[in-house]
Amino acid sequence: MITSDQFVLLSNFARYWQDFAHGQLLLLSTQGEVLSGATGDIPINWQTLLKQLPANQREPIFLKLPQYDILTVSLAENGQNYGHLVIIDANERDASLLACTKEVMAQNLANEQALQAMTDELIAAWNQLELIFRVTQNLTVTSDLMATLRSIIQETQRVIESEDGFILLRSEQGFTCVTSQDQNLAYDETLLDNLLKGSGVVVGNKSSACAAIWAGAPDSVNSLLATSLEVVDEQAQAAIGLINKINYHFTAGDTKLLAALAQQVAIIIKNFLIHNKVIAQERLSREREIAAEIQESFLPTKLPEVGGVSVAVSSMPASEVGGDFYDFITTDDRYLTLVIGDVSGKGIPAAMLTSITRTMLRVEAMRGEPPHKIIEQAHHVLHQDLSRTDSFVTAFVANVDTLEGKLTYASAGHTPTLVYRAETKTVEQLKATSLPIGAFGYQESQPITITLNSGDTLVFYTNGIIKAQSPNNGIFGFERLIEIVTAQAAEPPETLQQHIQAELQDFYRHDPKDDATLLIVKMLPYADRGSLRSGSLLINTLDFLYPADIDYLNEISRQISSACRELPGLPGGSRGDDFIYLVELAISEICTNIIKHAYNGKKGEISGQLRLLDNGIELDFYDQGEGFDPSTVPTPKANPHELVEGGYGLHIIRQIMDVVSYNTHPDRGNHWRLVKYLPE
Repeated sequence: MITSDQFVLLSNFARYWQDFAHGQLLLLSTQGEVLSGATGDIPINWQTLLKQLPANQREPIFLKLPQYDILTVSLAENGQNYGHLVIIDANERDASLLACTKEVMAQNLANEQALQAMTDELIAAWNQLELIFRVTQNLTVTSDLMATLRSIIQETQRVIESEDGFILLRSEQGFTCVTSQDQNLAYDETLLDNLLKGSGVVVGNKSSACAAIWAGAPDSVNSLLATSLEVVDEQAQAAIGLINKINYHFTAGDTKLLAALAQQVAIIIKNFLIHNKVIAQERLSREREIAAEIQESFLPTKLPEVGGVSVAVSSMPASEVGGDFYDFITTDDRYLTLVIGDVSGKGIPAAMLTSITRTMLRVEAMRGEPPHKIIEQAHHVLHQDLSRTDSFVTAFVANVDTLEGKLTYASAGHTPTLVYRAETKTVEQLKATSLPIGAFGYQESQPITITLNSGDTLVFYTNGIIKAQSPNNGIFGFERLIEIVTAQAAEPPETLQQHIQAELQDFYRHDPKDDATLLIVKMLPYADRGSLRSGSLLINTLDFLYPADIDYLNEISRQISSACRELPGLPGGSRGDDFIYLVELAISEICTNIIKHAYNGKKGEISGQLRLLDNGIELDFYDQGEGFDPSTVPTPKANPHELVEGGYGLHIIRQIMDVVSYNTHPDRGNHWRLVKYLPE
């Protein structure tokens, strides 16, 4: 193609030729069209004339035509023919001058074309650099991945000059195709799969080659340039490509540019996916924290204060929040209702259902309903909500009569509660009495009542205990739990709880996958279970606090006995004095036991409260010393010749007081409760 500057150059040459040589200088195209130098109509068929010339005309040729003498030469340089120079009315001697002119003109045209090619190449390189720069700007996390990918493919299509472009992405959310045109071809996953199988950029500059890469390619697809993207994600694959290069085939330069671009686009997609995963993990972590807070807020903050039993409880949280719950409900000093359960599922939904279920069971228990009615009412209220979430609840509800030594229970599909019998050293199972709460086909069942004796131990637990998994996928198992209970149940509840927890931790060797809740209740002896009376009226209270020192025994006894003399129903004479004497003796023995055995010579305090009733007194003693199991203290032998030192203090207290109970509290330490009623 002749530029405007070259036309000016040719015109100047034509003018100079007329001034210094003979004839008129013309420039013809390779097709015979007059491009420059014509001053009027010249009756010559230039196309016919050019056909008569040799194909590789290098030197000027002189032709004698009927009207004119012509001198012509080809403007060829480096294999490129730019046209022909023609002299009309030429002299043959002008051939050497025409040859020189040809060399100057051809070289000038070649230089001009080379410069234009360099300019075009520089512009193309600039466009490519600009494209890479724009893509690189998006390497940081983008909030709208699809919009970013569309912008990238549109810029790529513009620079490489193709009819359409695409980015294919398959992730957990499904298959997505981003194109540069609104009206695009039906790109499918087959194309993505084929590109993933290949290595590097694939090029197809024929319809048959395109069909080999994309079997479902429409007939309009005649060239294809594409490559897979290294997203480095097990659950995501991607590819980028261009369709139908405009005017000519895809080149090696196009291939290099797409390969470089693919690396940048892959980083953008990878950053977006990683960012979304981090957000999802943070959201899940926060959900777990919220669920744990919900669960913790609904669990009892202290152990029940009721005579005749010692209680220990623990809940080992899992890496994923589950639905374990437990509760204690006491309406007086005699009855204790225990609830333990497990809601199927994880996270906030399970935590919410846990709180709702626990609240429902607590409300029914506080109304004094028996265990089977508590579970039945919870099922009626909750089964629709549980069905909608495809969940269910296992629950064990037990009512313990600490005076009579009886346990009445109902179990809605919960794991069997273990009962260790101290007398026979055997373990019994309290199995489910109905289907879980919310389960299809649930039917009410009658409660079961068993007798409990002093030293018997109840072990309530959730599924996370027996289904705990080791690193090699072993199961902790029901039998292992029974073995531990059988071997350690003679110990206090806290000790048995610690043994089970230690075994679990050693078995896990990693964070548990499910909550593991453990509730242990041990029956303690009452001095005379038949002597407990109901309907007592509180008259006055007296709080006390003394150092745990023998020197203060008389002062403790004097303060409490003085308060006891204010009882309105205290008999006169020797019967009243005997009552006060027995109270003083019990105080002396219990405080001596605390000082010598609980604190064992260490400094400490004895705190408590005296409650004056219309029919007797109640005494609570608290200390922070070492705990122990009262059931392990043997009854002194009847034969005086076989008596040994020690063990009489607790026996004396049990004989002279109507109620004697002991338990431990995480906050208040050891707790002794003594009750003595006025003689009738």
